[in-house]
Order: sequence, then C-alpha cells, then structure tokens
Amino acid sequence: MLIKDLLNHIETFAPLALALDWDNVGLLLGDRAATVNKALVTLDVTPNAVDKAIERGCDLIVSHHPLIFRPLKSLTDPLLLKLAARGIAVICLHTNLDVASYGVNHALADALGLQVTGRLSPETGNRWQHISVTVPPAKAEDVARAAFAAGAGRIGNYSSCSTRHPITGTFLPEQGARPQLEQPDAQGLSRVEEVELEFMADSLCLPRVLQAIHAAHPYETPALYHFPVANANPAYGLGLLGEFVPRLSLGEIRDLVSDKLACPAPRLWTAGLDLAAPVGTVAICGGSGGSLLNDAQRQAELFISGDLSYHSLLDSRIPLIDAGHFHTEYPVLGYLQKQLRSQGLEAVILPREEHEYSRFCF
Repeated sequence: MLIKDLLNHIETFAPLALALDWDNVGLLLGDRAATVNKALVTLDVTPNAVDKAIERGCDLIVSHHPLIFRPLKSLTDPLLLKLAARGIAVICLHTNLDVASYGVNHALADALGLQVTGRLSPETGNRWQHISVTVPPAKAEDVARAAFAAGAGRIGNYSSCSTRHPITGTFLPEQGARPQLEQPDAQGLSRVEEVELEFMADSLCLPRVLQAIHAAHPYETPALYHFPVANANPAYGLGLLGEFVPRLSLGEIRDLVSDKLACPAPRLWTAGLDLAAPVGTVAICGGSGGSLLNDAQRQAELFISGDLSYHSLLDSRIPLIDAGHFHTEYPVLGYLQKQLRSQGLEAVILPREEHEYSRFCF
C-alpha cells in the first residue's frame, strides 16, 4: 500500500493533531508516495529494531517513540543513514496514540483486565470548537448531515450531536449581494425565519467541517462562526480510570501487574496500607505518568504507571505501582499490528526479548 494511504488510515484512530505541541509524530523518514508491503512494529527505533526490520524484509517501521525528537543540524547519525540507505520508512505515533479514543492506555487496561470507567486527565493537543450556523428550515437537515459526515457532533461515545432552535434573521443586501431569500420591509431590511444549528467539533477536523457546511449551505454568505471552548472532548485524554471486578487487594494487583505485563519486579509504594487492603478505583498511565500523579490522587485509590520518581513515591498519599515505561507501553504494539493488518499490510512486532531494554537492563 502507499504510505499516504496508511497515514490517512492512522487519522481514523490516532489523528496526528491530537499530539501534544512538544511532540514529533507522523512520517519522520520516507516518501509519502512510496509503496510499503511489510512493517515492523516497535516501541523504539533502536539498532536492534532496524536490524530486525532488515532481517524480516520490512520496508516500514511503525514506532511509538519518535525517531527524531530534536531538530537536526546535520544528517550523520548512522542509524538514520542505515534506514535511508535501505529505503525503510519510519512512522511514529507518540502522544497522539496516548490520548486517542483507544490507544496506549486502553491497551494497558485490556492487558490488566481493568474495566475502564473514564479518563484520568483531559490533556490533549486538540482544541474543542463550538460551531454555530443559521440556515433555512428546509435545508437544516442537509447542512447538519454534511457537518456530521465531516466530523462535527462527536462528544465522547456519541455522534451526530447538535442543538437546534428557531430564530429570526435580518439582513440588508449591499450592492453585488445575491440573497436567496429577500423579504424587505419599508426600510429595505429583510427578515427571514431560520434555524440555528450548533455543533461541537475537534480542531483537527474543523477545516473540513467548515468546508462541508459551506458546500451544503444554500446561502451565498452563511452566518457561520466558531470559537474554542475551555473544556475538552471527553473522547480524548491522558490516562484512564477503572476498576477490577471482582475487587482485588493491593498485593493481588501488584502480582497481576507483574504477571500480565511480564514485569519481573514492579515497585510498590503502599502509602502505609496493608497488602491485603482492597482497592476500588484504579488510575493508569502507560509510559511516564509522573505528571498525572495529582490527578490520580484526586480520583483514585491506586496509580499504576512508569518512571515514577523517588520523591513522587514519598509524597504520594495513595499507593503507587511503578511497572516501568517499557512494560506499560508494550501492550499497544498488538493494537498497532491489528490496525496495520486491517489495511492489508503485513506487520510483525519486535519481540519483547529482542528490545535493548530487555537485553541490557537488569
């Protein structure tokens, strides 16, 4: 398949615009017009991953962590040169996959058997937009359907969401105007009965939503406006909240994390609780979740993540399980493999034991 077609598919499950502004995601090496037949899926573009891609005849690597994170002043890195020489493209899906409707944290929840109840944090690179447009009643459904098809009206797990109410619009045509409806009064001011349609739309789809509304609208110049809102779309965010059914104890959850994530020695901070203490709401964040600790303490009784610092443990009022960056993110590779295979692309995962972290970290 063509790389550009794969990128279009990625927009359906992990839109690049969801990435946080400091991140670097998407096609980081390669030609959008190139054809790819086989992909290696990995957490990192490391020498082992590149060698495995070459060994398995892959012409694409799909990685979670970015191959290029900081601006390059020169192209001398042997790894980059090796990839370019072999014609291996690289696509990286980082924080956009963290905050997507299903991504790193849902894969982690599935691996643990955690029943998801909500988002831990609304943080995302996306801005939610409020859109309002007035339209003749006879055309309201046409305009609404066009906006929905372009991505408007999605709130959490619901689609085609809108509000509609009747209004009276007024206008005074200036020279060169071509109004569709004109009912002037004695002063030349036209009054028309209309419907005001209101939608929510993510900033990542805003341009095509506006284009769709213009294309479906009968007016020469629709009364259309949009603005960002302070709250976030509940469909996206960092981390998740959930619960184990039946409820497990702190010690049982530690053992479960070790078993399901193949993590030999997860660090447990008990916060003074007994290992037999039952745990209700659990917060999780794959990778490095220290920035979400305050959110977890407000909403959960236990936080499972990676890269938790010494002082994070000492300061935490709730128990923490640090299962490591590698172990908490590795489950998402299976999800990425399924997404690639759904497009007819052969995809293999870099085995856990062949990643440098497994081989050289003890």
